[in-house]
Amino acid sequence: MDREKLQQLSYWLGFVGIITIIGGAFTALAGLFAFIIGAIPGIVAIILGVKLRSAKQYADAVLQENNGEKFPGSFDMFIDDLNTYFKIQGILILVSLALTVFGVIVGAIAFYFYSFQVF
Repeated sequence: MDREKLQQLSYWLGFVGIITIIGGAFTALAGLFAFIIGAIPGIVAIILGVKLRSAKQYADAVLQENNGEKFPGSFDMFIDDLNTYFKIQGILILVSLALTVFGVIVGAIAFYFYSFQVF
């Protein structure tokens, strides 16, 4: 395992995690005005940021305890947190794509009915 690359990854996990938590907090606060449901994306972003920060802590632990072992115990936890992060991100991407397709279809139908005064 390349220590320098893991150190760089740890830095970026921490940085992106903090920015994600801050952005999620602002989104959650702004979403409270949309009858609580608007806060859900912010809460999800906060959870994602916490997962990244946790992965950073495990990466730092791997760097500390890696004394010749191939994969120390913290490495499994590091991989688990990254796995959870990417699963949640993947689900969010799929939901976003589905909602986009749905919006385009509804928009096209509304345009058709509005343009031709069918109803």
